[in-house]
Amino acid sequence: MLANNDGEKQFIGYDGKVLRGSFDHFKDQKAIQVLSAFTSDKHIILGHEEIDSKTNEIPMAQKMMKDLGLSNCVFTFDALHCQEKTLQIAKETNNDVIVQVKGNQKTLLDDCQSIAAITTPDGVYREPINKTRNRIESRQVEIFNSPSLTHNEKWKEVEVVVKVERYREVFDTKAKVWKNSDEISFYISTIALNAPEFCHAIREHWGIENRNHHVRDVTMGEDNSRIRTNPHIFAKLRSVALNIMRKNKVKNVSIELYKNCMNFNNVLDYIGIF
Repeated sequence: MLANNDGEKQFIGYDGKVLRGSFDHFKDQKAIQVLSAFTSDKHIILGHEEIDSKTNEIPMAQKMMKDLGLSNCVFTFDALHCQEKTLQIAKETNNDVIVQVKGNQKTLLDDCQSIAAITTPDGVYREPINKTRNRIESRQVEIFNSPSLTHNEKWKEVEVVVKVERYREVFDTKAKVWKNSDEISFYISTIALNAPEFCHAIREHWGIENRNHHVRDVTMGEDNSRIRTNPHIFAKLRSVALNIMRKNKVKNVSIELYKNCMNFNNVLDYIGIF
């Protein structure tokens, strides 16, 4: 069951990934791309599909939203998926969407910028400063409810415009100085949440990069794999392996893989193997 015990919304991030080593010049085959749906809190891969070379991840994501059969969830997307149909399908399946807005929707982006410039926000949240090695960062979220957009009929599902200001200082170890790397991003949402909830959802969306894609490439060597015949099959097997480990509360995948190599009984003790 995906619903949280406290009744909070379940956030599910969608993102595509290229299997960089799967190209085959002799067969004129480009590296294939796969699309994953990833739960932000449980770190489970709910969907994993190969994207046909004749299409792209937009229709695949729309199809996956239907095929997963989920309801009462919030799907989070990057700007590629800022599409009218994506929002409509989410509503048809009793779900919601938070999606970034960029230049591929120029008029909508201009609307978001104008709203943020001239309208008093309905909510503001500044998250605590996060200090890590060689990096200091924070973000501020402003929300604007019931926005008036240029193409209101096209974007009738939009309930909120979200402005995110990221403040980042990175220490340059060569120059021995701190450098600022600030940015402003805009999002639209089909569901009205408060500012802290939007901050959490947007930050957690990128967990699919850190806890899925990064682990696959660095720990499992997915990008270095030169499997060229049906490489998506082995990609799915990696997804199954990650899901089993996450189900068994594994936090460090690299160390766990080492333990499994040293003692196969460790694998047999996993919940979900039998």
